[in-house]
Amino acid sequence: YNYPNHGTTPNGSDLNDRILIFEDVDGDGQFDKRTVFYDKLNYVTGIEVGFGGAWVMSPPYFYFIPDHDGDDVPDGDPQVLLDGFGNHANSHNLANGFAWGPDGWLYGRHGITDSSLVGTPETVPADRTLIHCGIWRYHPVSHKIEEVSSGTTNPWGFDYDEYGQMFFTNNVNGHLWHMIPGSHYIRMSGHGSDPNPYVYELMTKCADHDHWDSSSGKWTDSRDTSGIHGKLGGGHSHCGGMIYLGDSWPQKYRNSLFLCNTHGHRVNNDALEREGSGYVGTHRPDFLLTGSDWFRGTELKYGPDGSVYLTDWADLGECHDHDGVHRTSGRIYKISYGDVPQPEKLDLNQLSDSELVMLQLHPNDWYVRHARRILMERAGTVENWSQPKAELLKIYDTSKDVSRRLRALWTLYCTNQLSDAWLVKQLSDPNEHVRIWAIRYLVEGDDVPEAAVKQFAQLARTDSSGLVRLYLASAMQSLAPQDCWEIAAALDMNHQDTEDRNFTLMLWYGIEPAVMRESQSALKFLSHATRPLVRQLVARRLTEDIDQHPEYVAQLIQQAIDTKETAKQQDLLAGIQAALQGRLKAEAPENWQAFKDATAKTDSKELQDQITELSVVFGDGQTMDALKQIAVDTEQSMKSRYQALETLLSSSQDKDLLPIIQKSVYTTELQPLAFRGLSRFYDPQTVQRMLGRYRNIKHDGRQILLDTVCSRKEYVLLLLTAIDKKQVPQEDVSAFHVRQLRNFQDKEVVEKLNQVWGQARETPEKKRAQIENYKALLTAERLAKADRVQGRALYEKTCAKCHRLFGNGGQIGPDLTGANRTNMDYLLENMVDPSALIPKGYEMVVVALTDGRVLNGNVVRKTDKQLTLQTQNELLVLDRQQIDDMTASNLSLMPEGQLDQLSEEQLADLIAYLAGNTQVKPPVASATTGP
Repeated sequence: YNYPNHGTTPNGSDLNDRILIFEDVDGDGQFDKRTVFYDKLNYVTGIEVGFGGAWVMSPPYFYFIPDHDGDDVPDGDPQVLLDGFGNHANSHNLANGFAWGPDGWLYGRHGITDSSLVGTPETVPADRTLIHCGIWRYHPVSHKIEEVSSGTTNPWGFDYDEYGQMFFTNNVNGHLWHMIPGSHYIRMSGHGSDPNPYVYELMTKCADHDHWDSSSGKWTDSRDTSGIHGKLGGGHSHCGGMIYLGDSWPQKYRNSLFLCNTHGHRVNNDALEREGSGYVGTHRPDFLLTGSDWFRGTELKYGPDGSVYLTDWADLGECHDHDGVHRTSGRIYKISYGDVPQPEKLDLNQLSDSELVMLQLHPNDWYVRHARRILMERAGTVENWSQPKAELLKIYDTSKDVSRRLRALWTLYCTNQLSDAWLVKQLSDPNEHVRIWAIRYLVEGDDVPEAAVKQFAQLARTDSSGLVRLYLASAMQSLAPQDCWEIAAALDMNHQDTEDRNFTLMLWYGIEPAVMRESQSALKFLSHATRPLVRQLVARRLTEDIDQHPEYVAQLIQQAIDTKETAKQQDLLAGIQAALQGRLKAEAPENWQAFKDATAKTDSKELQDQITELSVVFGDGQTMDALKQIAVDTEQSMKSRYQALETLLSSSQDKDLLPIIQKSVYTTELQPLAFRGLSRFYDPQTVQRMLGRYRNIKHDGRQILLDTVCSRKEYVLLLLTAIDKKQVPQEDVSAFHVRQLRNFQDKEVVEKLNQVWGQARETPEKKRAQIENYKALLTAERLAKADRVQGRALYEKTCAKCHRLFGNGGQIGPDLTGANRTNMDYLLENMVDPSALIPKGYEMVVVALTDGRVLNGNVVRKTDKQLTLQTQNELLVLDRQQIDDMTASNLSLMPEGQLDQLSEEQLADLIAYLAGNTQVKPPVASATTGP
């Protein structure tokens, strides 16, 4: 009820969030009793019941509210189990949602911007668990907390299928993900990389489709099932996730996924099918179309009669709400198929252990899951559990349906009735799902039995199931480093999964923690590895510590000398290159010249280029001299000159490069590269000449020249003078450039800037007034008459470097196609005041370099040696020795003032294009540069 407030109640009232219990007393299928269980918490985002109470997420706290007698009245105050859950960034990227897993753990979700550092209240920061975005879990008995998977954007739904395979739903960058323990998934663009800087590559969604069409946009047509978005599913935002395992809906829906589509005002349905080592989600016809703009489905759950309960936020807004929250409009619907008999009144807590065991055979998983949880609660309170154990083992041994065997297996594990020796025997079970759960359970403890490790290696060599091999790769993260290599080698040699990228990455994640701890084992593994990506990543990880362990790189080069396989040589060098990207200099391995001699006659142009680039990093003077000659030799092909200059600039700050740059700025095809290189040196004469020739420079070169000029304080006044002389059009200088100039905090620069650009509007009051002025100007009538083609031209100049719309543009910022673009408040607030809400990953840093440059951007990746910085125009990998100072800013990378230089007509054109439902023809294309 408190949404979207943090720590305060709406409108100064005393209303808090409420945990409600609904009951159908008379059995007519409708709730007729409503009980307020608790109403003294702020911002409740998740709830589950069990173990004598309610488990409640209310960031920053995770509570347990006791109700041991089950009278729906709390037995005492909420108990703080954990704190440190983020609640600072916004109102919707929080820890949210709970569900009991088949392993007895309580699984939760976590959004991308409100990162958390979690622990019990007395836990010091160093011992806390970092959770950013993904899936985490908490054990109700041991009270352990773990991050299970990392990545995506906002997971708002989670469930598991008949076989215990876990899936979660998500927003923005894919709606369906197969949750494998230890996985690392791609994230929403612009939100940086995985917290572990050494995973390098990230896994992708398991759906083979999206529920919207980013190439044509028009997701608002999704209410019309004849439109493209109606066919695809309605939009990028999803909430809730249910794999139907009830018993009253048609069989075709069983074990398939249902999820609410926020912008499409509907419920999507995906089939879950085996593919490769995992699963693929395929699109089925949408299950439910509401036709109501108010419908904002949030969750689906099947109940004891097999019908489904659907909760509806019921509001015109969603997580980007601008018209106020409607606090009395929420709905709960019940979806039944045919005449469903009402279930008999049954309190499962009153059943005997044997009766609860028999419910593991029930066709409706509602009974199965609750019965398993109750048995788990009871098992911890009695000494003799022999009878339920025997009954469960009988189900496990005699059932022909593997899903029933799994239910018995899960319950036996949850009630702590399984020995490691028994689980090792199950690794030989004929059913892949049984083997998978034996693997998962065997690596749950602190020490994995030696017999299990040996059997894992055997399975890696012989198991025909790709899914089993996937879980073996996952299990390696739980093994001692020395126990990984035999398993990894066997999995690598199994060529059934060669083209399966997600499997290959899980294999890498399995060995990554062991590479530096067991470097010689890693090198031995690498000498026989067959997968190109694995070879590259192992080589990259070993090279990351070249300063401390140059011998590792020498051993990599020796492998490249010893092999006759060009592809392997390329993989090893690709890994070394990736590790040294951005480094200006590194010590050459002692056998580098021997490798160059051995490959001198290679026919591979790719290998030749790799050797050349690395030779520059390794300080090979002959290679440097040769590249310098090629860069200025007009008899060479333009492609060769371009590559030579690019290699020199990527790995050297040699002052001898300046004369080459000074010549290259007059060659149209080399101008973009030369302008970038010019930023590294103090050369005001060349800059002044280029600003004087600005109107003769092609478009791409102009922007890079402006970036260069704005990166050095010495060049700024030259630019402002050129603007004053009309040599450089004022409108070409973006709001991003203006902010960068202000960051120099130079009085003369600021005064001159104010003359040619205008004062900055910095107060919230002025920004609000500006938004209201724009709203008054941008009437529906005016927008209807606007020129959207010209609006697209303005978009491509102003916004497309960072944002995608209708399939076009960059991926630095969020994709706008599925955003709430028809809402004028949403558009204007984000454009006028982009720093009002800065998601984690979009914070800007100001980086001062030792060569005099000052850069603005987002930190994408950070190691001891390198910093990867996403600027407005490019991704830079910087040697940290180049960094003189780095300051975090409270501003978004998206600058303010982008609309200030637009005329009223241009403003209407841009907003009409941004708010439109369809793509329009492109404006006249501008020339491009480069070979």
